[in-house]
Amino acid sequence: MPTITTNSGSDILGRYYTRSEISSFLVEQFDITSPVRLLDLGAGSGSLSGAAKTRWPEIKVLTVDIDPEVELPNISAGRTSVDVFHEHFVIDALCEDLSTVLDCANAPIDVAVCNPPFITPKWRNEFTAILEDAGFNDCLPFPSDVDAGLLFLAQNLRLMSEGATLGIILPDSLITAKKYKKFRSVLINSYAVTKVIQLPRGSFHHTDALASIVILQKTKKHQDDVRIYCLARDKTLSEPLFIDVLHASERLDYAFHFERIKAAITTCKTTYLRELASDIKRGSLSSSQMKNANFPVLHITDIKEKDIGKWLDFSAYSAKTSHDYPFYVKAQPGDILISRIGRNLDSKIVGVKAGTFAVSDCIYVIKCLPHVREHVLAQMASREGRDWISAHAYGVAAKQLAKKELVTFPVTLD
Repeated sequence: MPTITTNSGSDILGRYYTRSEISSFLVEQFDITSPVRLLDLGAGSGSLSGAAKTRWPEIKVLTVDIDPEVELPNISAGRTSVDVFHEHFVIDALCEDLSTVLDCANAPIDVAVCNPPFITPKWRNEFTAILEDAGFNDCLPFPSDVDAGLLFLAQNLRLMSEGATLGIILPDSLITAKKYKKFRSVLINSYAVTKVIQLPRGSFHHTDALASIVILQKTKKHQDDVRIYCLARDKTLSEPLFIDVLHASERLDYAFHFERIKAAITTCKTTYLRELASDIKRGSLSSSQMKNANFPVLHITDIKEKDIGKWLDFSAYSAKTSHDYPFYVKAQPGDILISRIGRNLDSKIVGVKAGTFAVSDCIYVIKCLPHVREHVLAQMASREGRDWISAHAYGVAAKQLAKKELVTFPVTLD
């Protein structure tokens, strides 16, 4: 078994199992009437291929999973079933010669579904061939530290026949992270991305990991824009946003572009946080440094959601850090504090009424001009401000807010 780094909440192979309603929803997104052969890489419990079998009862299903104990109750009776409509392969889905094993040359695959494990697999040389065949070899900043979702995407594309359609669930990192911007550009310009659907938290069992459904065709087809949707918790689908290719390469999530478009059409006088702040710094003490510190350090757990938008007295955290440790980043009266990381970072926003103290590296300290402090804190803590912050953060589970995004927070002045 390959060495992997798993995300919290997944099983030992990094799998988050798809809820049945999400599987059915994904299969409904295909504009295909009578596909013949379907591939499900890393099939797991078979939720996706089972939903496909329900829609297309006569389709031939190929499932692949490295786990010899996997069970596929929704597709056939068992792993050794002789069902001519289902064939299961116990093999690594990222094997370089998988095309030969599946006989793709003689029996083309015209549709594929995939929910990749949310892991970073230990790099193997054969990954290079997989990425090259799909055209992704030159768009990764650190090839040896590539998300499994991208590898599964590339493997599907190299196995599918020309014109085939893929429905794949990709983690939020591939959808929003800056390091994958070039990947998104290559994807959009090399294949026909039909739609991207941002999924709500809770779409997978035992986790609230963020992910999106991407539907694309293996064909070179010019497109001026990408249709991006949002699936609500009540399973209603939003109207699409038509995002031009350039902006889609920046990010592919609905929430981000919804807020961007809304800000672009506002008629109010708006400026950006970078123009109103004299300084924005990230705290300087790591968790290990906090444990060894002989003075109080404010951490995100010390900022309570019930206090959002309030000016608070932090005098209890004051210590002799100003003179004894001048190199530490400290907050002082008039500063605004916001969490840099965490699932609920958009609700950890407060002002400092009193106290001068050190803060952890999980907190941003914003020093604003005196005449706009109240405006900035109130608007960051408002429902609209929180939505903006959440939309501009990124991450699969614990979200992160990059400073380059924070400085673009829009503030409406009277």
